[in-house]
Amino acid sequence: MAKQIGPIVVTGTYDGVNYYIREGEALARTAGGGFTRERILKGRNMERVKEGYTEFAGCSKVNRAFKTAVKPFRSGYRDGTLHRRLMQLFLKIKDADLCSERGKRSVHQGISSPEGQALLKDFVFTPQKSALFYCHYVFDRETLTFSVHDFNVHQAGFPAAASRMQVTVGVVRFDFESLAYQQVISNPVVIDRESPDASFEIALGALPEGSGVLFAVVRVSFEETVAGKRVMMTGGEGFGIEVMEVWTND
Repeated sequence: MAKQIGPIVVTGTYDGVNYYIREGEALARTAGGGFTRERILKGRNMERVKEGYTEFAGCSKVNRAFKTAVKPFRSGYRDGTLHRRLMQLFLKIKDADLCSERGKRSVHQGISSPEGQALLKDFVFTPQKSALFYCHYVFDRETLTFSVHDFNVHQAGFPAAASRMQVTVGVVRFDFESLAYQQVISNPVVIDRESPDASFEIALGALPEGSGVLFAVVRVSFEETVAGKRVMMTGGEGFGIEVMEVWTND
C-alpha cells in the first residue's frame, strides 16, 4: 500500500492499481484484492462488512456536516489531521449507541447517551493548544456565560511573535439526525499583549433555535504583525478551540 502524493486525488483502478480514500487519506494498492463497494453490496457472506460500511458512511455524513457547523470557530486553523480525528470521534460516538442493532447504529443515537456527549466534550480540537488558558475558566450553561478567573496576560500563552489575542464564544445546536444546525456566536474580545491582568466574562444573549444537541465552543486565536498588517496565526500555540459543555434542553 502506498500514499498518493500531489494536489490531485484519483479514485478507481488504472493500470493494475486501485486508488481509493480511507479515513480521509488518499491511498493506492495493487488491484485484485480487498473490498470494493460493489463486492460489499452484492457479495455473498458479506453481511458483517455491509453493516460496517453502512455505519461508516453515516459517520462520514455527520463529519462533513459537523465541520460546516463549527466552521466559524476553525476558520483560519490549519491541521491536516482534523478530518481523520473527527471521523474517529464519530465512530466512537456511534459505538455508544447501545439501542440499535449492528449495522443500524448511528451518531444520532450515540450522542443522546452520557457516554457519547462525554466523548464530544473531551475531544481535543487543537492538540498543540489543548488548554486555552493557564488559569481557571468555565462556561455556565444557565447564564450562557464564559468566565476566566485570575487571568494573567503574561501567562496567557502568547506565542513569541503574537501582539494580541482574540477570544470568541459560541453555542451550536446540531441535530445529528437531520444534520441541521444553528449558531449563536459572540463578538470577539480582544486582549493586547500589554493589557493589564484582569478576570473577564463573555455572555451570550440566547440559545440557538431548533432541535438537537447543544455544545458550547470557545476559540482563542493570536495575531502577529507582518509588514505592518495584523495576520492571524494558523496553528501551533497560536490557535486553540475547546468544547466546554455538551447538553440537551428538550
